[in-house]
Amino acid sequence: MKVNYAGTVPLSTVDWRGRAAVTIFFRGCPLRCPYCQNHPYLQGLNLVKLEFVQEQIKESKPFVSAVVFSGGEPLMQKAIVPLAEFAREMGLSIGVHTNGYYPETASEMVKRKLVDKFFIDIKAPPDDPELYGKITGFEEYESVKKKPEQVTASIIETLEIADSCDLELELRTTLIRDFIGSKEEIISIAVWISKHMKNEELTYVLQQGIPEHSLQENLRELRVLEREELYELGKIAKRFLKNVRIRTKESGEEIISSSV
Repeated sequence: MKVNYAGTVPLSTVDWRGRAAVTIFFRGCPLRCPYCQNHPYLQGLNLVKLEFVQEQIKESKPFVSAVVFSGGEPLMQKAIVPLAEFAREMGLSIGVHTNGYYPETASEMVKRKLVDKFFIDIKAPPDDPELYGKITGFEEYESVKKKPEQVTASIIETLEIADSCDLELELRTTLIRDFIGSKEEIISIAVWISKHMKNEELTYVLQQGIPEHSLQENLRELRVLEREELYELGKIAKRFLKNVRIRTKESGEEIISSSV
């Protein structure tokens, strides 16, 4: 079996907060989010043998307690299952960063007990397919055969799968000034989560997008949202959700302690 491989971070402390992890990046993604920070991984082939990636995990094993599969979109590749099996055999916890587009693979990993934590991007309110289409760029990407409402249905199904099992769960939204992250949009996302997700211990994170690294060139000149602006948006989300955090370049990860 081959892996469309993007790279490895042998020791990461940021991809799973509180854990030392080896992070495996996969190539390929069905979406084309204009603000994507990892856009070099979105397409192209760099096929390597499964054993090569297993060796990357094995080499990091003495220094880490977890493996994180990221991308790109890791659930896009069938190789994630044997790689997760290999990590489990080595006694590592398994985290998956996903945009939620592949609920079938998410379900398989849950049923086979091959995941301990999902990190799921909620890029816009899931009940607003039109806005989700704008934020993810899938209407511009010819290989996406689904209609906007079918894409959001897949994402909601993945959220339901992650919510139905006893796993750690982090939901996060990346904010870009004048693109996504208005007060009204954050309220809509937080209200949707509060109404549809049963896991009261889930964490919702507002991430500071860095426009200069965006896929879409016309976003690169936008001014980054400052830490104080994200904190105020975090307090708004806190009105509806128990565990809210922000992540910024200036101050790292911060817990929002109050909505007042």
